[in-house]
Amino acid sequence: MLGMKRVVRGWTIVTPLIIMLACLAPVLSSAAPLAASAPQHMTLTWSSDPHTTQTIAWQTSAPCPAGRVQYAEATAGGGLPTNAATAIATGEVLLTDGGKVMIHSVTITGLKPGTRYIYRVGGETAWSELRSFKTAPDGIRPFKFLVFGDTQGYTYDVWRTVLRRAYETNADASFFTVVGDLVEVGQDHDQWDAWLGAAAGVIDAIPVMPLTGNHEYYTPLWGERSLPTMFTARFKLPANGPEGLRGQAYSFDYGGVHFVVLDSQAREGARFMPDMLERQKAWLEKDLAATDKRWKVAFIHKPPYNSKTARGNDDVKAAFVPIFERHRVDIVFSGHEHVYARTYPLYGEAVAAGPAEGTIYVTAGRSGDKARGKARAGDWHEVYHNPREEPNYIVVKVAGDVLSVEVFKLCGDLIDSWQIEKER
Repeated sequence: MLGMKRVVRGWTIVTPLIIMLACLAPVLSSAAPLAASAPQHMTLTWSSDPHTTQTIAWQTSAPCPAGRVQYAEATAGGGLPTNAATAIATGEVLLTDGGKVMIHSVTITGLKPGTRYIYRVGGETAWSELRSFKTAPDGIRPFKFLVFGDTQGYTYDVWRTVLRRAYETNADASFFTVVGDLVEVGQDHDQWDAWLGAAAGVIDAIPVMPLTGNHEYYTPLWGERSLPTMFTARFKLPANGPEGLRGQAYSFDYGGVHFVVLDSQAREGARFMPDMLERQKAWLEKDLAATDKRWKVAFIHKPPYNSKTARGNDDVKAAFVPIFERHRVDIVFSGHEHVYARTYPLYGEAVAAGPAEGTIYVTAGRSGDKARGKARAGDWHEVYHNPREEPNYIVVKVAGDVLSVEVFKLCGDLIDSWQIEKER
């Protein structure tokens, strides 16, 4: 395979030059063969109810006819029946530094809760392999999800290894999230190809519900910033967030948990939306006030309570912490600092008597190959670990009145284990 070398943000990467098949093109002569674009990077998300819908996106070269999804309930035979249902996708052309690509997406509706479906994407001339997904069960049932720290890196081999190890040991996970900084340069097409390629086999089997980090705003031009269009084009997420931040700030429910996702990149997005945090504050207040879920979990890239050696995020803390406290958010997961850290339960800048009286803030560590050299705990941290030697991942289990968290090194060693129990 051919390769090309590029210098991005001061370091050199060598990436494969992927030669994509052309979409169906006009016949230029009677001898000209018809070629089709093979689907790439199938990605599951939820943009609506996890019980009865499934959102699927994928990529082809552009221009390309509208894609389709064929799907059916999984059976013992394992194959796709001849009477499989078909959903027609919408397509949008995404202009990247690597040329135009077509992003296809569709939300399948009318599915049965707690049911496994098999599916494939593409069209008559090029179909993906068969994959499967499972809808959320009815009622409040125990479930688990996975949390990954920043996956950005010089390559995405570490990310591939961490994701697969976590999924192999937690194949019953309902979904996973990455708490921002998925890639090093958010407007670099090659890096998204590498990230999505590394996630294949998992991202097409369980949904990913990610969030933007500061690096999603970076461009290949040093110092230049952009809206995170490559992120929002590829991940079809709930559009229930504040105006101008749809797909960057959003919320969803799964089981007995209400999840909120925020965009903390006020510095990077200032020229595009100076009131980014204010818009989210107003939305977050209404969103949390409207939920009746027993558990409330938030995701935001820059931690409100940072490491001693890290740059402070006072704007993020001032914007969101009072709202988290007012609505009794149980846990806030963050990234950005490439360390694992857990605070005491906090309320009003002080250590609370217990989780029922405060919010626990967790910095998720790293799931890519970029480690922080120097870091130390803040006064508010109960547990602190710098994963310089090997990356880590987090497993969260929710079962009725108990939410438990385990943090593992790639090798399987336990870094931290804790739980919150709610009184009835």
